[in-house]
Amino acid sequence: MLLAMCILLAPAAQSEPAKRIEVYAHRGARAFAPENTMAGYKTALRIGADYIDMDVVLTKEHEVLLSHDLVLNPDITRDDQAQFLAPSREAMMKLPQAQRDAYDRKYAVMGLTLRELQGYDVGRLRPGSAYSRFFPDQVPADGIRMPTLRDVVRFAEKETRKRIRYQIEIKTDPAHPDYSPPPEAFAAAVYKVLRDEGIIDRVEVHAFDFRCLYELQRLDRRIRTAYLTSRDNEQGGEESFLSPDPKVAGQWTGGKLLQDYGGSLPAMVKAMGGYAWDPEDAELTKEALDEAHRLGLKVVVWSWPEKLGSAFDAELVAKMIAWGVDGIITDDPGRLISMLAARGLPVPGRY
Repeated sequence: MLLAMCILLAPAAQSEPAKRIEVYAHRGARAFAPENTMAGYKTALRIGADYIDMDVVLTKEHEVLLSHDLVLNPDITRDDQAQFLAPSREAMMKLPQAQRDAYDRKYAVMGLTLRELQGYDVGRLRPGSAYSRFFPDQVPADGIRMPTLRDVVRFAEKETRKRIRYQIEIKTDPAHPDYSPPPEAFAAAVYKVLRDEGIIDRVEVHAFDFRCLYELQRLDRRIRTAYLTSRDNEQGGEESFLSPDPKVAGQWTGGKLLQDYGGSLPAMVKAMGGYAWDPEDAELTKEALDEAHRLGLKVVVWSWPEKLGSAFDAELVAKMIAWGVDGIITDDPGRLISMLAARGLPVPGRY
């Protein structure tokens, strides 16, 4: 009897807390609202997210502006007459190179002022374009402008009472330096906004261009840098870090070669001072994930719709959850949250 009572009174064994997989609302919530716009971030906060994700470029006067593209995307950008700037991207690829170059020169973000850029409307996807087919549920709107990074941060800080976190991607192209500012100038402009707005402790800055991350780390070691990679950086890829041509292998890494780190992307990221590694989900292996975790790196994955053929691959997402990644960047945060909830995992709040 005494033994039975002791068993009954003994404290229950503590179960392990459920792993938190953080939700990153990609470009706002691109599945439902125009990307990199205030409408997109309002939608993302209503759905729920741990981080709101955004892409940034620099204008002619070095304002930090939200845009995924270094040259205005003809599939989402309209002029003051509500006309798309040019034929679709697919159609433009069939034009003579001289015509494409002329478009790029005319609409390169770095050659335009903030005032000029905010005269364009980015609230609708071009009907029938390949891009639009990935996001049939996106709600279009008119009069949607490209906001600055400060605009979005100030809005989100007010709406969430400074609880939301930010993921900022620095967009460059080392192969086209005429359309990309020098890494040190880009890093300085972004850092000024983060410092002025007081959000350094709630930001992760990531980039495919490792040079920009290195410059940010030089400015302030508190900045959490996340190194982006894709399947193109793997052996045999178009931009393979293991290419025998050092100009290809080191183009995005500032000349550093993956082979010097034993061919390990996690080891390279750690050695370069990264806080996180952000690989493409289809690129990641369980072995690489485990290695990154052993090195103390956070691992956040992202999807490439044009390569996957889908904006949300539920089977691939389920695998990432089962493997235990630390975060998932998604165009459809609502669906990801539902998958997490169905597994009894924590979900982010809504605002």
